[in-house]
Amino acid sequence: MSIATTAESIESAEKRAKRFWIALVLFLFVIQCTIMGLVMHLAIGDPSSAVVPDYHNRALNWDKSRRTHEAVGRLGWTIQFSASDVADGRGMRAIELVIVDRSGNAIDDLLINGKLYHHARAGDVSSVQLKSVGQGKYMALVPAERSGLWQLELDINGAAEPVAHSVTFEIEG
Repeated sequence: MSIATTAESIESAEKRAKRFWIALVLFLFVIQCTIMGLVMHLAIGDPSSAVVPDYHNRALNWDKSRRTHEAVGRLGWTIQFSASDVADGRGMRAIELVIVDRSGNAIDDLLINGKLYHHARAGDVSSVQLKSVGQGKYMALVPAERSGLWQLELDINGAAEPVAHSVTFEIEG
């Protein structure tokens, strides 16, 4: 074997080694980027985890928030909630609130808006507006097809003071 052939084989081995180590580093980098992308997608794309919007300001105004949640008791209201047992073909389900005062008189002409979400998918929030149908009854069709625990957060306007009410209900499958 000549010196030229030995030098060529050493040079060839060095090139293969360089290619191997560069490819290995790039391969590991691609794996790391793929894992990071997957983790980021799971962290921000999972509807089962939710971030409470404007959490800091809500915490600062906790007294005001608590006061609106306690307003039902101060006003002497009774709020009864019911959800239909079946959903239609689009997954819509009827919900009903009945609101009466201390004397049992129906309270009409309130503006009731809310947010509805399934406990397992707190990131999927649906806006709800309940319409008065008379005799203290308020109804709406809501997208609540799946079984399990649901949360309905209500803001009630038109009373002597702002009112907030929360309802947790279960739909059996």
